[in-house]
Amino acid sequence: MKKLIHTLLLFSSLQLISQTINCEEKIKSLNSEFLDSKKELAKEENTFNTLKDNLTYGNSAEFSKKLVHQDSIITSIKEKMNNLQMQFSNYKVVCSENNLLENIKIDTMSISKDISFDLQNPVKEATKEPITFSYFNEDIVIVNSIIPEDKQNTLQAKIFNQVLKQTQQETYFGDITIPEKNQEFYFYSYKKVEKKKVNDKKKANESTKQYEYKLVKNNLKKYKFKKIQIEIRDGNFFDIQVQVEYNGKLLWFENQKGLNFLKINKLAKRNFLFYLQKEPDDVDEQIYEELRLRLSDVFMYKYKMGNNYIPHDLVIELPKEDINSKETNAEAPATYQIKQDTYLDKIIELRAYTDFFSLFGDSNNGLVQIEGNAKFYIFPFPYNIGSKARGQLEFFKSITPHVHYAKLDDDSQNVNVSGGVIDKRLELIEKKFLNIGANLNVIEFYHKNYPMKASLYGIADYNITKAKNDAQAPENLKSLSLGAGLEIASNRLNNFGFNYRLSMLWYDYKSFNTSTSINTDFGVPVISNQAEIFYHPNENPNQAIFVRLATNNFLGERSNEAFYQFQFGYKFSIGSRTVKK
Repeated sequence: MKKLIHTLLLFSSLQLISQTINCEEKIKSLNSEFLDSKKELAKEENTFNTLKDNLTYGNSAEFSKKLVHQDSIITSIKEKMNNLQMQFSNYKVVCSENNLLENIKIDTMSISKDISFDLQNPVKEATKEPITFSYFNEDIVIVNSIIPEDKQNTLQAKIFNQVLKQTQQETYFGDITIPEKNQEFYFYSYKKVEKKKVNDKKKANESTKQYEYKLVKNNLKKYKFKKIQIEIRDGNFFDIQVQVEYNGKLLWFENQKGLNFLKINKLAKRNFLFYLQKEPDDVDEQIYEELRLRLSDVFMYKYKMGNNYIPHDLVIELPKEDINSKETNAEAPATYQIKQDTYLDKIIELRAYTDFFSLFGDSNNGLVQIEGNAKFYIFPFPYNIGSKARGQLEFFKSITPHVHYAKLDDDSQNVNVSGGVIDKRLELIEKKFLNIGANLNVIEFYHKNYPMKASLYGIADYNITKAKNDAQAPENLKSLSLGAGLEIASNRLNNFGFNYRLSMLWYDYKSFNTSTSINTDFGVPVISNQAEIFYHPNENPNQAIFVRLATNNFLGERSNEAFYQFQFGYKFSIGSRTVKK
């Protein structure tokens, strides 16, 4: 093609010479056009860099498309500039041979000095290696290099791919790999096998043999992989469902128990998925009941080195189409680099609320109260109840530090003391303005198919209350409260639910106060009930409203004291700043 252009230009130049066309004007015109294109290129590259700087997880789909379009504009300008340089070279040869460039310094022109852009990219042979994608959420999947293959070596492509890689380092917690579309695997089925007796030296006859059923590969039955759905909840692969094709029918299989997120590599190869349902037809489902899928055949998770931690709750449906509407596992297995925003509002839960009884003057509860907590996992390892997955238990799953502050009315913030004696001891609990402590989740029970769970937890709190003895100055009374509680949580929808808590606490004032004017040689036993209803938008559980009714009663025969709280408040975030390591 270049030779053809050169020949045409040479022929045209000979004609131009014969017609006394001015070579100097043509050379100057090409250089001027080249300089204009150079300015245009700088402008478009600046636009590209602006888009790149504004790329975030919230706008990644929109901005990625714009970046690809902007890259194509830049490439077309570079192609034009390369073409101008090629014309310039041909005119330079022809005009110089005819001594028509004596009055201009051709070697000082920008079109002569600038190096041509390399826009070539060799075609690579296709392989069956997994294709890697960036999974930002359930709606956005970006291939690691979304720039077309023929433009991979452009400067803009390299910059854009580097931006993605740098962004990934802040939120990338691991890789999930799924098979190629329609890849075939064998089912597993139960088979009757003889039990092995290690200590039995006698050869058993047929009447004394003992048998058991084991899951073994069924070499007569194969299925084709279609898709997988995964829910990560509370540190576990809580729900896993896989769709396959068998004998032309689409079938769904599911797990019967959750699998620990930190141990999934070991658990996947010895855990199987059970038949769930089929597409509507008249085929008897009994033929599918005994079929099993080995989880490790259709799913693999590999954590990123240094990031073997528990992510936020997440629902993943794979494969997804990328932003170019292309099936991500159509030609090879697909690896998805799972990313999440690590905002503080997803780590720390804050609540601000008021008490209606305080507003109406019916009690001395805090007018404005703020509380915050954060969950830290300890042993999030589920244990199955029985062999038929009747539910799961987790022991010492997590610990939740918390802090609570209440702003009470100035006229009623102090516990009134007469002669150094506190008559209404429960007021010390009602009027505490600061509470710091932690709840330890001792045991938790749940079933993956039921919308509720129950847990037993231990409580340890440090409390401060202001008390005023007659005409003396107020002083702070401290206590350590220890106890236990039961919590039942039930969801009507994934963003609308009900929580109930019953707890018993012993407040020790004797061991933590040295007041000479107030007698604190006592403890306060309290039984507390809390019922809470909450609602939040689907996409942000930490932006919620809630209503909570709480009762607190003196536990024992000494007193029938009690106080009540009717709270309305808002769960909120403390900002959108990311946590960087």
